[in-house]
Amino acid sequence: MNTVLVVEDSHAQRECISNQLEWSGLHVIQASDGIEALEKIQANNPDLVLLDIVMPRMDGYGVCRLIKANPDTRNIPVVFLTAKIQDIDFTWGLKNAEAYLGKPWHPKELVNTIKRLILNHKKLRASGSADAWVKYGILLLHTIELYECRADAWTKYGLLITRFYNNALAAFAQALLINPNHAAAVKYRDNVKKKWDILLEKLEQIKPCRVCRYYHGKEGINCAVHPFGRPEELCRDWEFE
Repeated sequence: MNTVLVVEDSHAQRECISNQLEWSGLHVIQASDGIEALEKIQANNPDLVLLDIVMPRMDGYGVCRLIKANPDTRNIPVVFLTAKIQDIDFTWGLKNAEAYLGKPWHPKELVNTIKRLILNHKKLRASGSADAWVKYGILLLHTIELYECRADAWTKYGLLITRFYNNALAAFAQALLINPNHAAAVKYRDNVKKKWDILLEKLEQIKPCRVCRYYHGKEGINCAVHPFGRPEELCRDWEFE
């Protein structure tokens, strides 16, 4: 069964779309914003991403750029489903995604478009050169800059920024696995490592709790106060999620 990731911040529309796709025989997973979409893509490797544009935390344009820049995900077809139907949006959508549909949508057209694109892209395999991985890493660094310039960068987006830094380092490392002598990969990797050390010191200074370190994004470290996950009422540490 083919899997479609439905990314839509409106709960009612997300459920409506998901039900229509499930009735047509597709397996559906959901995300309510761009950042959650990237996490779901990494965890589930969907066959297609159905993407809204206007969303909190990261819009559909940013998500699409990262999907298409990442050599591991660039062959996943993206379909924009949005109320933004101006010429400039339509042109950008068709240039960067596989299809662009407006709201309100026609269920039959939506399902047929999705199934056609999945069928056409099934035989494509993800592959990437060292240059492609470096370009992806650079895009991640540009994305980080957009969040770091915000006044609430480290109180609201600390975990997100650290994840992007980790992903950028991984991208440059992948480039060096393919070509150990890639000068740009070495340069960016070393620069990011230096900045990363500075950021770790900064995180230690602003950390509100000396016990819970979950929001640092460190592997294998759970919240000591809430070891089984996010509580119903957020404590200060979980505000960094």
